[in-house]
Amino acid sequence: MATAEPGPSPPAPKPTCAVTFGRSTLLGRYLAAALAASGRWSAVAILDPSPTSPSPPPGPPASHIVYHHDVDFSDPARLVSALAGAAAVFHVDATTAAASGSDGSFLSLHRLAVEGTRRLLAACRAAGVGRVVYTGSADVVAAVARDVINADEDSAPYPDKFGNAMSELRAQVEMMVLGADGVDGVRTCVLRPSNLFGPGDSSLVRFVAGYARSPLGKFVIGSGSNMSDFTYVENVAHANICAEQALSSNAASVAGKPFFVTNDEPMETWEFMNCMMEAMGCQRPRINLPAKMLLFAALFSKMIHHRLGFQMLSTPLLHPDTIYFLSCTRTFNTSRARRLLGYHPIVSLEDGIMRTLGSFSELADNLGLSRKQGSCGSSKADKLLGSGTAADILLWRDEKRTFSFVTVLFLLFYWFLLSDRTFVSSAAKFLLVLSLALFIHGVLPSEVFGFTVEKVTSDHFEVSHSALRNSLMCVASAWNGSFHKLRLLAEGICISVQHQTNAELSVQIFDGTCTGILVHCLHCL
Repeated sequence: MATAEPGPSPPAPKPTCAVTFGRSTLLGRYLAAALAASGRWSAVAILDPSPTSPSPPPGPPASHIVYHHDVDFSDPARLVSALAGAAAVFHVDATTAAASGSDGSFLSLHRLAVEGTRRLLAACRAAGVGRVVYTGSADVVAAVARDVINADEDSAPYPDKFGNAMSELRAQVEMMVLGADGVDGVRTCVLRPSNLFGPGDSSLVRFVAGYARSPLGKFVIGSGSNMSDFTYVENVAHANICAEQALSSNAASVAGKPFFVTNDEPMETWEFMNCMMEAMGCQRPRINLPAKMLLFAALFSKMIHHRLGFQMLSTPLLHPDTIYFLSCTRTFNTSRARRLLGYHPIVSLEDGIMRTLGSFSELADNLGLSRKQGSCGSSKADKLLGSGTAADILLWRDEKRTFSFVTVLFLLFYWFLLSDRTFVSSAAKFLLVLSLALFIHGVLPSEVFGFTVEKVTSDHFEVSHSALRNSLMCVASAWNGSFHKLRLLAEGICISVQHQTNAELSVQIFDGTCTGILVHCLHCL
């Protein structure tokens, strides 16, 4: 009697995972959607103390396997219960949470970020979670006033002194997560994205919107050539998935290490700013301000504020960290993430920027962009003057050119009209000053103290024979045309005068009226 062959074994049930701050942060929303779409998890739990918003923020649509836990991170028992059965936890930087019950003070952020992470790691050990991936920020190694160029994880340690409390909190959380690796079987790693952005962003985009509305909106801080790495949010979500899979299959090489994650397409910081500002309906800033001068003003204002309690400069953008971000180069090397995590950007920087710009209509009310667009839109003067050079000068589109023309006009007005000199003497002295300036410029060497002096060659003063002939022909033609019109006018007046009597003409001449004199003179011609 033949025995029946055993059938295929049923597939193993899919594990579950958890995402912290998956409702109140940009990365949390995209990460939860990416995990649900990956097909690897049976359920994705979102641990977030923020209440559910009646109108969800812009982001990917929610999945049926994503469910929420209104968890208070100060309640260890509730955390352990929410993490029961989870194989992996994706911990998102708590300092970027949009609504988490924090009032923004250092004590509240410390309680949420540092103390919350400590309790979360303890709950992961108690619940038997095997893997923890924390996403922080590359600012933890770039919080100083210096350029960071193509830095990797080994050549960019934590600074001795952090520039702000936010970076210090993130560094504390990083060290806490990395220090928890291998304790009670939990394997951990850290991701460091640089300048995360995307549709629904309320951090970087809000900063650009605030800068465009501020008095500094017309100025470029620094030279404008500094480079930065920007990271699209979907790429960071993809990096989290890659990191968790690497912890599962190659923990010995990945666990306990930080990884820089970017789009790997460095671009000029001000080019990114300009793209965002133009999408908001504002002009590109063209005037450069020295970063050191603004930094001195910011530090002086901060000192006065702490000493006397008086804020001299009200704009919050005039802060040392803001000046460093807008004037320093900060680029990072992602070779370790590519090699060990298998990470590669899935969305290019150009596509990410275009997707973010396309979402501005959804963020207009939240960021106040509609009001700015109205103030930056086309006015009647724009439509009447068009887009020529005169419009650029009159409407202050090109501030440097407008300022130059206004200055020159004021000097000419003062020189010829407001001074006590006559017009002839003013013109003579003006030509004398101009000749002296040209003479000094001519005797200067081609380079003075490292600055190149552009010489005016003699061919700029030469007039070709054809140009001179054409100019004289134009003058002669205008003279002949004017004389011809004057002669026709005289002949017409003489014909009309013939109908008058000699007595009337004599009376007009004798009366000395202008008409009689003019007719008499033209008749003599």
